[in-house]
Amino acid sequence: MFIISTKTMLKKAQREGYAVPAFNIHNLETLQVVVETAAEMRAPLIVAGTPGTFSYAGVSNIVAIASELAKTWNHPLAIHLDHHEKTMDIEEKVRAGVRSVMIDGSHLPFADNITLVKNVTDYCHRYDVSVEAELGRLGGTGR
Repeated sequence: MFIISTKTMLKKAQREGYAVPAFNIHNLETLQVVVETAAEMRAPLIVAGTPGTFSYAGVSNIVAIASELAKTWNHPLAIHLDHHEKTMDIEEKVRAGVRSVMIDGSHLPFADNITLVKNVTDYCHRYDVSVEAELGRLGGTGR
């Protein structure tokens, strides 16, 4: 399989002492160029998309095209959901083949955020999906 989990990719990188880039894609052309470039450089790759990216291009399209590009270039990659907030949205994308999720409940009260993260993590781990969570917000300068 050419779509792999970030867990698998990052464990290998840690063992072998290298970094793994993640690129946020915004359309199918961006997806093509980052996969082709990573393959040419023989670099591992995490392709990330926001909810807007997946709405625009369609989760099935992104997974299918990423998978086809990975096969064409013989270059495994990971697909990551970046800053997703809705459980049902995440579950749909996991069922479609995404294997890395960032759940962002930072807009919620802390206890509700923890509950959301636990529910998403419980679901995702059934599919061997890696989960990253945003548990709070960093204060800015207020400008």
